[in-house]
Amino acid sequence: MAQRTKLFEKIKNNPNNVTFAQIERLLLREGFSLDRITGSHHVFTRENVTFVIPKHGKQVKSVYVKRVIETLEEETE
Repeated sequence: MAQRTKLFEKIKNNPNNVTFAQIERLLLREGFSLDRITGSHHVFTRENVTFVIPKHGKQVKSVYVKRVIETLEEETE
């Protein structure tokens, strides 16, 4: 199983316990680039998809993780 798939499944199975480093790694592997950082908000973009992920401590709030999961799943269908 590819590293991307393992990471995606790990994040998908437990979206309440995801670190910023994990979500950043997943997005970068999916072809997103870190467009800019404004304060604590990290903006990742790819074509016409943009994610704004705030970094407050190590954990990312599950609402942001779930948005990433939904978008990536829609693209693979």
